[in-house]
Amino acid sequence: MSTRSPRSVVTFPIVLRELTVLRAENITPGMRRLTLGGAQLDAFEKDGLDLPALRTEGFDDHVKFFFADETGRLILPGQNVSSLDWPADGRPVAKDYTPVRHDPEAGEIDFDFVRHDGGVASTWAERAEPGDSAWIAGPKMSHSHPEGADWLLVIGDETALPAIGRWLAEMPEGTKARVFIEIGDDSHRQELPTRADAEIVWLSRKGAPAGTTDLLEQAVRTADWLPGTVFAWVAGETLTLKGIRRHLVAERQIPRDHTHITGYWRRTEHAPTALPEGAGTGTAETVAAEAEEDGDAHERLHELTDLAPGYAIRTAVTLGVFDLVDAGVRDAGELARRAAADAPTLKALLDYLVSIDLLAAGEEGYRLTPVSEELVEDDHSAEEYHLEGAQAAFDASLSGLLHTVRTGEAGYRTLTGRTLTAAMEDDPRLAGTARTAVEEEAMWIAPGVLKAHDWSAVAEVTATGHGSATVVNALLKEFPALRARIAAMPSVLRVLSDQVLDTDVLPRVELVARSAAAPEGTGTLLMSRQLEWLADEDAVHTLSEAASALAPEGTLVLVEMVTAADADDVDAVLHHLRLKCAFGSGVRGADEVEALVERAGLVVRNRKDIGWDHRLWILGRA
Repeated sequence: MSTRSPRSVVTFPIVLRELTVLRAENITPGMRRLTLGGAQLDAFEKDGLDLPALRTEGFDDHVKFFFADETGRLILPGQNVSSLDWPADGRPVAKDYTPVRHDPEAGEIDFDFVRHDGGVASTWAERAEPGDSAWIAGPKMSHSHPEGADWLLVIGDETALPAIGRWLAEMPEGTKARVFIEIGDDSHRQELPTRADAEIVWLSRKGAPAGTTDLLEQAVRTADWLPGTVFAWVAGETLTLKGIRRHLVAERQIPRDHTHITGYWRRTEHAPTALPEGAGTGTAETVAAEAEEDGDAHERLHELTDLAPGYAIRTAVTLGVFDLVDAGVRDAGELARRAAADAPTLKALLDYLVSIDLLAAGEEGYRLTPVSEELVEDDHSAEEYHLEGAQAAFDASLSGLLHTVRTGEAGYRTLTGRTLTAAMEDDPRLAGTARTAVEEEAMWIAPGVLKAHDWSAVAEVTATGHGSATVVNALLKEFPALRARIAAMPSVLRVLSDQVLDTDVLPRVELVARSAAAPEGTGTLLMSRQLEWLADEDAVHTLSEAASALAPEGTLVLVEMVTAADADDVDAVLHHLRLKCAFGSGVRGADEVEALVERAGLVVRNRKDIGWDHRLWILGRA
């Protein structure tokens, strides 16, 4: 399981804003800076929603710009409580950019655009003049400066230069940093003021096309390595970063949680011109097309029902096969030894992975393909596809779908014949990965929880349920006088203290190992997504216990996911089915949750949508 990231995270409601270009200037021959402003940089109201002011607290924050398409039509998402509704009848043209300066008092925010021929964003930036409108959304989160590193390794091309420049300007005084920046020409260098102890190395392509050199990789490989713990931040063209990532992770053995490697863009070749629509509409061609459609339908059916690829990939991830190949282990026998696997059986698995293009085989042995490279580079894949983790168990819960559809009850049992709830009680890895996943999801609802209740009047809060630690983390950062108690099972508490709660809030948190919701006489109890893993009768019992623990005038703040407003949201439908198969619960409608609340002897004092298909209720004893 992963350890705590050196970079803490804060999330914000995603807000669509219309701003105005205030200034436009070329700061170098290769970079154009636009200064935007407008009333919607501050808090504003739109369509009955109170929307917060823009916040950007991390040097590599991303803001999404929206542009007109090739027909001149500007397609924009709709605004929800804390998120955006993406239109079904058209795809917005959007690109991500880093704010390089934000001055709330002056009402200004700066963005830098790389100057190059072609591209919707660069073309817009070149033509932008004061008075023009600009539509942006975000940032949706900010990552902090990394803590606990002895020095920083910073690597990027010109697309990463805005983030690098902002980071250098904001680095704490005395921070040791080694910075490598690739640019198209020496004339593209910028002044990068900093209080850090930073050595900046500029690497010029001397006119070579972007994304076609290995200047950054060779510079890093030959650079002097400073002593101590390093945090590496790398961004630029996706393909050129692969060698750098392999060097840092596989050869330098930098832990994944001490790297942040992001492909900002990908070099592509022009595809051959496609045939125009309507070509070949004669009788023979029609028959051939229908035959091809029948064949496609058969192949699609086989693809949808084939279970083998998913299990094979997950098994290889669990054994660490892809990481071993990435590290240079090529021989099947050595892979079996390093993975502690049965050699003949692993060889069969490797051959199958070759057949589905997850591995390639040659005279030098096995190597990664573009698909498995993507898997290795994705920091979440190791946990998401690990067969001993919660996500795999949650996916496997659909094996009980037949029983669940017939009865409405949980149908899934683990290989040992136990329910998933029982298995998580004594399997630390299963419980830990389940809690980590739901705590990550809770980042998006935390801002809504902060806004929906008067927490300034609360001295101490007891929290329980899934995602409660992430919400508590946000609460304690926003309200310095607040103290918290989190109740959970011991294996879960270890995850919360090691991975979720930030070190600066831990002294104000009491971690209590208990299964009951709260101690007697609790004044304010926060229950976050407590009910989604409970069947109705268990949910009522849990709420009843919480009601009896409350002080006479105590408050229960209940946060639950509710049925998505968008009936076409396939991900929401699958999430409901998994919950139903695994726990017998499913995603409940708001009225269904309130029915459980009433059965538990609680009354609703207030309710509020907090975004991301979540609702918050303020409850009290009847």
